[in-house]
This record gives sequence, C-alpha cells and structure tokens, in this order.
Amino acid sequence: MMNSTVKNLSQAAQQAADATPRRLKVIMKRLSEDILRFAKSNETIAGQTQLLSLNATIEAARAGKNGLGFSVVAKEVGNLAKQASGNAKAFQERVLGRIAQGTGFAEGLVDQLEGQRLTDMSLSLVQFIVRNLYERTADCRWWATDDAMVKVCENPSDVALQAHATMRLGTINFFYSVYLDLVLVDTKGNVIANAKPDQFSMLGRNLAQEQWFNKAMQTTKGDQYVVDEIKPFASHHNKPVAVYAATVRKEAKLDGEIIGVLGVYFDWEAQAKAIVSSEPPLTPAEWEKTRIMLLDGNKRVIAASDERGLYMPFPLKDNGQKRGSYYEGTDIVAFSKTLGYQEYDGLGWYCVTVQNYENDTEIAKKLGIVDEARGTLVGITGAKK
Repeated sequence: MMNSTVKNLSQAAQQAADATPRRLKVIMKRLSEDILRFAKSNETIAGQTQLLSLNATIEAARAGKNGLGFSVVAKEVGNLAKQASGNAKAFQERVLGRIAQGTGFAEGLVDQLEGQRLTDMSLSLVQFIVRNLYERTADCRWWATDDAMVKVCENPSDVALQAHATMRLGTINFFYSVYLDLVLVDTKGNVIANAKPDQFSMLGRNLAQEQWFNKAMQTTKGDQYVVDEIKPFASHHNKPVAVYAATVRKEAKLDGEIIGVLGVYFDWEAQAKAIVSSEPPLTPAEWEKTRIMLLDGNKRVIAASDERGLYMPFPLKDNGQKRGSYYEGTDIVAFSKTLGYQEYDGLGWYCVTVQNYENDTEIAKKLGIVDEARGTLVGITGAKK
C-alpha cells in the first residue's frame, strides 16, 4: 500500500514537471490538427451520403409508383447528411476557435514563464553577489583605519610594526575567510605587510602598476573606495581576484594625508562558483541545458557555470534594457542588470541565463504524439518559438 502511494506521488510529481507551457502548446496544436482531420473526414462522409441520397432519389423516380416509398427514405437520408455536414462545420468552427484561443494562451505562458522566470532568477543571483560585494567596500575602508595599519604606514621601515601589522591582517583574514589575502602598501606601492606571507610572498614587492593602487591614490577622502576589474593575479597563484581598496590616512582621519593603501583580495573563484552553480534553483534536467554567467560592466564573462569563455566579452543583446529575454537560435537568453545595493552601484554587472528549449519535434517524441496519417512521431509545424 505504501509503495503504491509513493509510486503514485512520484508519477504525479513527474507529470507536474512535464506540464510545461511549451508542451501544453504542442498538445493543443496537435489536438487542433486531429479535430480538423476528423471534421474533414466527417464532411467527406456527409458529402458521399448526400450523393448516394441523390442517386437513390433518381432511381426512385425512374421506378415510378414502386419507388415512392424509397424516394421518401432517400430524401430523409439526404436531409440527415446535410444536417451532419452542418453540424461538422459548426463543431469545427466553435471547437477549433476555442482551441486556437487556448493555444494563444499557452504561447503567452511560454513567453511569460520561460523568459520571466529566468529573468527573475538572473536578477536574484546578480543581487545576491552585489549585496555580498557591498560588504567588501565597507571592509577595506574600516580596516584601513586600524591602528596597526596607520602606525606601520607612518613608519614603513619599522620591522616590529611590520610584524604587528602582518599579525593583525592575518587575524582579520582568519575570521573573514572570503578573502584570499589582505595587502598593505606604502605610497610608492611597496608591500609592507600582507595577511598570508607563508602562502603569498608579497613583502617588498612593488605594486605601483596595479590599477587598484593608482585609483586609490587618486581618492580625496578616507571614506572612498576603489575596485579593480576581476582577473587572475600572478602574485596569488593566478587565482581570479576582486580587489577592493581604500587609503590609509594619517591619524586615521577621513581627510588626513594619504600614507598607504590597503587592498583586500576577495576570493572570486570560490564565491562566484557558488552564485552560478549552487544558488540557481534548477532541476538536474534543467541544468543539462542551462548556462549561467555573470558579466561585468563591460559585458565580460567573469563567472560561468560551465567555466567557458572566462574574461571574454559576451554578445548580450540587451538593447539598452536592464531586464529582459530573447530567443537566439534554439536558446532563450534571459538577463538582468544589477539594481545596486545601498550606496554601492553594483558596477553595472549582469547575470545572464542561457537555456536551450525543447523544439516541437522533441516534445512530440517525449509525449509519444503520433501523426496518424503517416504513423510517425512528429512535432507541430508553424509553432511560435
């Protein structure tokens, strides 16, 4: 009894999973074709019956008085044939009209549910990572005011202060494991301390050519932050990193003189993988035909569920829209641009979901829909994508 119940529930769940608007549309179109074929067959039969009635009437007339009774029967058969033909046409017009209306609704659901669902999911994913990165903007500004950072930047050659700053950065990094490293440099770009010197030998390196350093040195107040583009860093085993940075200022004052820069190396690879591979609420079957990507403000792929095309441009056809979807070949492409979070603008990032959709022939095969005229499995021609 229990096994039977579980089996029924499993079958019901599978049927629910299979009941997509696109499949409903295929069934409706196939039903329309079936009804049209049967209606035409009925019209043909009615026409043949009328012809037989006419021939019978002619033969009855030739028979004279002996054919009078048969003439009445032939006439009634003819009337029934006309009535059957009329009913067949009325049935065809009314039922096919309603089926066409239902098909239109199904097509609307395909557009709304397929595109809208993936668009909404894309927005949720990009907002998830943007809210996460907002915290990084606060971290770098806060830690840049730490007493250990200020003191060593005021005396960058003091070995004891360097050791204390290294210890302090290591402690912070221990509790904030989303970072690959925390790197402190003086105003010339020379590294004076980092959180993980045993893993990443940074002390004494010059980072004056790094974008995040130069952008930070151009800020005017200590409450400002900068961010570098996501890319692999050779100094950190070529792992992809998002560097957020803020200036260390004299006496930790917001308007104090710049005496150093703190760069926090966000472990992009681990966090991005969670966003594009773990967070999306997709079934195993959907994952087989879906690719999810994060794009930066230049529409460069910075994360992908299949890890293809990283750091290459993606040809997103957004037409200036912040959200939407469109069809590209046999794929539906849904996208959402970040809304930002609080004062963090989200850097113009996008999440893009590309999903291959079933064509009508594939659906017909899965549903076992047969073209009775040819005895083969077919899709529905002329269907709207």
